[in-house]
Amino acid sequence: MIDEYGPYVQMGTLAEQMASHYQMDANLELGSHLSHYMEEVEINISADSFDHVGFMSKIRARLTMTLAKTAAPRRREFLQAVVVALQERIDRYSLNVALDGS
Repeated sequence: MIDEYGPYVQMGTLAEQMASHYQMDANLELGSHLSHYMEEVEINISADSFDHVGFMSKIRARLTMTLAKTAAPRRREFLQAVVVALQERIDRYSLNVALDGS
């Protein structure tokens, strides 16, 4: 699969769009908005067998670059929360794989 068109690109775009919505709508709560995004990540992970850590790492890397260029406070808050949540999910997945011996 070509890196410029992989499913992680769509998930990165979704996070950026959700960050824009979060920035524009002060009534959106970070926790529920973040949970919705991470549910989408989980759906993608459970849909197929592939390099899940690589998938999440590529999303996180893209969003880390986007975060570095973002000045809007609520947009930054959402993107930072996604980056942290992805890292936590990567760590949990890696630990589970190590414990399972897979």
